[in-house]
Amino acid sequence: MVKKIKKKVQRGPKALFAIPLAMAMTALYGTRRQGKDFRRAFEPLDLLRKGLQLHLEEELIIADRPLSAEEYAGWGFRSKPARLAEMFSKSGVIPMGPPIGAVGESDPESSPRLGVFPMIALVQEKALGVFSSRLSEEFSELSRVAFQNAVFPALHLIPGYDLLLYLPPCPAQALNHAIESVNVMLREAFERESIPFPGPFDLFPESALADIPIKETCFK
Repeated sequence: MVKKIKKKVQRGPKALFAIPLAMAMTALYGTRRQGKDFRRAFEPLDLLRKGLQLHLEEELIIADRPLSAEEYAGWGFRSKPARLAEMFSKSGVIPMGPPIGAVGESDPESSPRLGVFPMIALVQEKALGVFSSRLSEEFSELSRVAFQNAVFPALHLIPGYDLLLYLPPCPAQALNHAIESVNVMLREAFERESIPFPGPFDLFPESALADIPIKETCFK
């Protein structure tokens, strides 16, 4: 007789949940605010994760690079946070593989590009309320500096010359709201330099985000 082995799910205040989060960002290079393909692997990832955990105060599993909007829309695991936690909680890193349709560095001046940086927060049920309130907070100076110190070198950004526009992590289901905020910052960045605004980033169709859960019971 073959016995079925069932995973035990912890209940109560110590039950663990996997919460899908994402950051919307764009990198602008030079005084002309050029857009380049900045989907490079973040290194060192430990430094980046520590900076984000300093802000959210919970364990995180982060992607190893930002995705394009097209990559994120086609990424089936965006709606499976518990599965990602089960697969990658030990390493703390979600390997995304090489960028799809990467564009070379030598491309002529181009419009800004949207990046989506996925991550999973692992939160106990008793901490969900406090964690939810942190998602509405801006980075502290300490966590902002830690985040930028990790990201700027990886994306070949020069502080004071290039710009990184981004929002702190938000629920992945609310990604469109983050993109709208980045669009506001994007317009302001071009207006400050008296450069014609190339237009806002498109929002995701509702169907692309509707299947993303707020949280899932984690089998870590």
